[in-house]
Amino acid sequence: LTDRPFVTVLRQPLVNRAVDQVLAAPQVPAPARLPVGISARGRERKCVVTVSPLTLRGRRGAAVVLEDTTGIEQAEQMRRDFVANVSHELRTPLTALMGFIETLRGPARDDAAARERFLAIMDREAGRMNRLIGDLLSLSRVEQEERRRPAERVDLAALVRSACATLGPTAQAAGVTLRQIGTDRTAPVAGNADQIQQVLHNLVENAVKYGSRSGGEVRATLSH
Repeated sequence: LTDRPFVTVLRQPLVNRAVDQVLAAPQVPAPARLPVGISARGRERKCVVTVSPLTLRGRRGAAVVLEDTTGIEQAEQMRRDFVANVSHELRTPLTALMGFIETLRGPARDDAAARERFLAIMDREAGRMNRLIGDLLSLSRVEQEERRRPAERVDLAALVRSACATLGPTAQAAGVTLRQIGTDRTAPVAGNADQIQQVLHNLVENAVKYGSRSGGEVRATLSH
């Protein structure tokens, strides 16, 4: 668009004010970076707008660059929510452990049956805490490596078979048939074996626990 006032193209007061300042500055100013919200196609987008001085054909101008950060902010909010949820989940088993320890030191000190029962519950709650901490560590590891391309190649089919083998007893106990389809051939992909294994394990485990009733079937299908 040419020969039109910029206020008719981008109606954002902060950006328009920055453009005015760049155009009116007696000396070449430093670029201005502004976090703003911009409405586009009926949706509010979070952006970082950079307004920089520009000389074109001997005339003073301004270059306006819009960087859409909506996805980044949404991902950050998801991370904050995840950490908050895990922190809340950690508090429950921790409170239970503290209560059982206090009981074992007091009223149940000489009660062998109660001691065994409480220790079994404590072991279960400690395992739950360990899994939650593992989730937090996984999130931290993913954030550290999110911009690093995986260098190793892994066999996705072998990882699917491994996940199904590990969860076979869980499926059998739940009365669920766990079938594998398309995992008899190798499927090399670039990726981190541990991270992919964890994803597959979670998917199959959730399918067995929550996606099927007793007598049902879970299919782990690999197509390539």
